[in-house]
Parts: sequence; structure tokens; C-alpha cells
Amino acid sequence: MAENPAKDILDVVGVRQTSSGVFESKEFPEQMGNAANIAYGGCALGVACMAAHQDLPENHRLYSMSGNYLGPSACDRNLLCRVQNIRNTRTFTTRLVTVYQKQDNGSERSCLVTLVDFHHVEPAALMSYSKPPHRTYKHASETLDIYDLRERLLKEGKMTKQQLAIHQKSFGLMGRLFQSRPCEEGIGGQTLNGLIKTIPTTQDHLPLADRTAADWWRCRTALSSRADQASALAFAMDGAVSFIPLTLQRMFLDDAGACSSLDFSMRVFSNDFDLTKWVLREWRTISAAVGRTYSESQLWDEKGNMIASMTQASIMRPPVKKGKSKL
Repeated sequence: MAENPAKDILDVVGVRQTSSGVFESKEFPEQMGNAANIAYGGCALGVACMAAHQDLPENHRLYSMSGNYLGPSACDRNLLCRVQNIRNTRTFTTRLVTVYQKQDNGSERSCLVTLVDFHHVEPAALMSYSKPPHRTYKHASETLDIYDLRERLLKEGKMTKQQLAIHQKSFGLMGRLFQSRPCEEGIGGQTLNGLIKTIPTTQDHLPLADRTAADWWRCRTALSSRADQASALAFAMDGAVSFIPLTLQRMFLDDAGACSSLDFSMRVFSNDFDLTKWVLREWRTISAAVGRTYSESQLWDEKGNMIASMTQASIMRPPVKKGKSKL
């Protein structure tokens, strides 16, 4: 864990330029949503997005960010970004960003590579539409904050103090940076991301690909620029996609031998979203085979306009079988 935890999202995704085309994160990345002692992948995504936004034409907006996770990020050192201009036209800007960390021996270890695409603001749109969430969820104003939800589940005897502590540790970063309200119509809100495994949910009768989890969230701090908004979006949209197949089956991180994102594709459908206002995120899983899963999270504003989607392929291995101990 970082020695000096970030105070807000701009600490996490903020960068400073160290040389031509090279940027360094302002803070160390932090752990979240992973059983291993490695940084949350959204830290690298957010920093890469912020670095790609530097010296961007004023009327260009993020519309696509895709790439691969090349290895885990350590929590005890800064992230570095090498930015290369691939395309610079009146209509599009494309930048290739490699995120890496310096090792103790001076070598570089790559963590992530991504193509970040920007599109100039069009004067008009021929069409404007988006699909709604898979099911209906109560508005954020009618939904409990994550802290209150945990306390209620504890009082109802549906979870233990030990489970509450595990959830706080696993997802504390999200709670510090964002107001988060899990939707109890979704499985994640009923089981705390699969941590509560013994209580039936309202979706257990559905095929796995028809089950959903959802939450409302908004940023706790002001986001004054398009770079701030887009980088916060990249950070948040990585959340829980890799392990949502576990959540939807009332399973948690300790039920898998390995669970980690391999690649990602985030697409943005709005030029003027505001993450300081409530947004609704819904997760679904699409496919699982040959040791990999493919899942998606989608994001809407309060008016039902889709803001973004994130799809990821992830490794999903069964637990390692423990052999008999030798005396």
C-alpha cells in the first residue's frame, strides 16, 4: 500500500512532465479489488489518460482507449508514461502511451500499453440514442451509501465484522475518492461484491449472462478540465470488470486462483459528461472459456444517456489445489 494515500482522484491520476514525451504520476498507485499486493489497474489507466491529454488541441475529446495490461504495478513507486504521437489531424488525435515503472536495478518494467484516440467536436449529429440499463434500479437518492449498507447488513446478521473489514480493505480506495451507492436490485449490492456467499439473491434463477450488478457513484472532488473528467472516468471504469463473473455467482476473490484483466477497450459516447454528478454503472458478463472471461461495464448519466462502456478479457483460473501437508 502507498505510504501516503492519495487525498482525491486528481492525486491518483495527476502527472508531471519529466522530459520530452515522458510523464510521472504525482503519487504511488494504490491497491484495490485484488487479492494480490499489487496496484489497482485503474491507476495506470487514469495516469495514461492524463498523460495523453497533455498538449491536446482544445476541441478534441476522448472517444476511445484500448490496449493491454502487460504486468502488475507495484505500490511502492511512481508510474511513468511514455507518450508517442501517432496521428495528428484536424479531426483526430491518436497517442500511444506505455506505462512502466523503474526497477531497483535501474531497468524498466512495462505495466500497460494503450492507444488513446480523440475526436474533434462535431458541429452536429445525425443520430443520438443509447440502450438503457438491463434492469431498473432505484435512483441514488433512494439508495444507501456503501458505508450505511455495510452497517445495515452487519446489524441484520448477514455479514460478520471480519467480512466488513475485508470489504473496507479491498475497496477502500473507491470509497475515499468517490461517493458510492451499490444498487440492491443488483447482485453486487445484495452480496457486497460476492463477499456474502450464503444468502440467496433475487437473480439466482437467471442464466449467468442475464445477471447484473450496479452502483451509483460520483466524484468527491471538483473536476475542472476535460482531462480531469476523462482520466477519472478511465480510473473508475476499470473497477470490478475482471471479477464480476465471480460476483454474479456469489463468489469472491478468494474463490479464484487468479483473476486479473488482460486487455481493455473503453469507448466514450459523450463530450460533456460530469462525474461530479451521479452516474449509474451496470456490470454484466458475456462469455467464459479456456481460462478467460469477457465482461462489460456500462455507464449512464441521470437522464439515461450512455456515457461510456468498458469491455475486458480477463484471466480466471481455478484455485490451486492444496496438497497434504508433510510433517
